[in-house]
This record gives sequence, C-alpha cells and structure tokens, in this order.
Amino acid sequence: MTANEHPVKIKNRTFIPSVDGLGALEISTIANQVEKKIDEIEKKTEIADTSKLALMAAFEFATDLYNLKLRSETALEADSRKIDELVEKLESSLDKQLF
Repeated sequence: MTANEHPVKIKNRTFIPSVDGLGALEISTIANQVEKKIDEIEKKTEIADTSKLALMAAFEFATDLYNLKLRSETALEADSRKIDELVEKLESSLDKQLF
C-alpha cells in the first residue's frame, strides 16, 4: 500500500480506491457519504440487493453532480455578463472624464 492508498469499508466491503490529491480523512468522509446514501435508499426502497443499491446511489450522486455543474455554469455566465457590464460602465466613465 502506497502513501495515497487508503482502504475504505462500505457495506461490509473493503477496498482501496484510486484517489489522487485526497488524504485519509477526505477519503473516509466520502466513503461515509456513500454508505449513508446507500442506507437512505435501502430504507426508502426496502431493496436488499447491495449492487442495485450501489447503482442507485451512484446515479443520485451523478445527478447531484450534474445539477451542480449546471448551476455553476449558469452562475459563471451571469458573473461574466456582470463583469462585461461593469467594464462597459468603467470605459464609458473614463471616456467622459478624458474628453
């Protein structure tokens, strides 16, 4: 096991995820989030198949990531428009002061 390999246990299965740039604490936190999500889905659906639960949890995380990406892109576009407006106002003000 190398310095970047940290074993995690989710639903009584231990494995070593391949993760660069994260320490043991971050990896453990992510593993806990995954287990919590699986537990939530299991309680809600009463499905006992851990493979199906894992897929459902992966899909929920992917959906959350997709929505965050969309919101981030929308916010970035809005920020860019606002910056462009401010630049125009500054340029206009400078033009008026110089001439």
